[in-house]
Amino acid sequence: MRRSGGGRTMLLLGAVLSLLAFVVLYLALQGGRTAPLAPIIPTEVPKQSVVTVARDVKGFTILKAEDLTVKNLPVNQVISPTTEIPQQIVGKMLTRDYAQGSQVNTNDVSDPGVSQVLTKGQRGFVLPIREVDNFGGQLVDGDVVDVLWTRQFEIITSIVGPDGKPQQLTRNFPTTKKVLDNIKVVRVIHLAAGGAKKKSTNSTVDTTPQQSGSGADAATQQAAAAQAAQALYGSTAETPFSAALILGITDQQAEVIKYARETGIVNLTLRAQGDTDVERTTGITDKIMTEDYGVVLPEIIFK
Repeated sequence: MRRSGGGRTMLLLGAVLSLLAFVVLYLALQGGRTAPLAPIIPTEVPKQSVVTVARDVKGFTILKAEDLTVKNLPVNQVISPTTEIPQQIVGKMLTRDYAQGSQVNTNDVSDPGVSQVLTKGQRGFVLPIREVDNFGGQLVDGDVVDVLWTRQFEIITSIVGPDGKPQQLTRNFPTTKKVLDNIKVVRVIHLAAGGAKKKSTNSTVDTTPQQSGSGADAATQQAAAAQAAQALYGSTAETPFSAALILGITDQQAEVIKYARETGIVNLTLRAQGDTDVERTTGITDKIMTEDYGVVLPEIIFK
């Protein structure tokens, strides 16, 4: 009986020790466990607006607003150089083919040549003009002008001389007439005084004389500058050209302008944007000025 009771005690003691060992091992494992890691949130790549072509565009095509669109792309996908403003390249020309959706590389953007700007039936014609017809350097590409022509006509008449014999009297009579309407200015090439170099659009000619010394008289310098500026608005053969206009005209209109320029004086009037109305004019002579506009002829006074 004693042997049986001692066996039970030993079994109970072994079970307790096993339980304690399990508890100690469990606590040890719980104490060494690390806290769970927080989930890693990927960093969002910033995006940038960039101009792309909205459809396939052939090279040497002048871009229109409907040819372009703006997309937001990841910055690591944006090419360089490019632009995010379509208006900066509208009206310009791509020098190679572009597939739909391609980003526009500004290295492939160029000002169109004159032949790309002309429409069917138009011819490019160069007309040099002086400052008075350049509107103070404000004439720009796309403006529309009318053309005036002034010419002196030599009229020979026969009169009776003091001796009763017929004599020939030669007199010059001026006339002015508008000869062409709605002439498109395709390109304006602004020139410095004397046509020496190109200047930017809407810039003015620097006519200020260079100061010859530190003691130069300021009043003299200003007077010389004013005189030089006024000289640009002359109409003599010595007056330098202010700009060269490339006009988009027909062959017939080219003949008219060439003839008018070589036989008289050509001047321009600037049209308002969108105004295409044609005004019929009478032309002007001394007779029309006196009869229709009331100009009074000077009287010869005999004493």
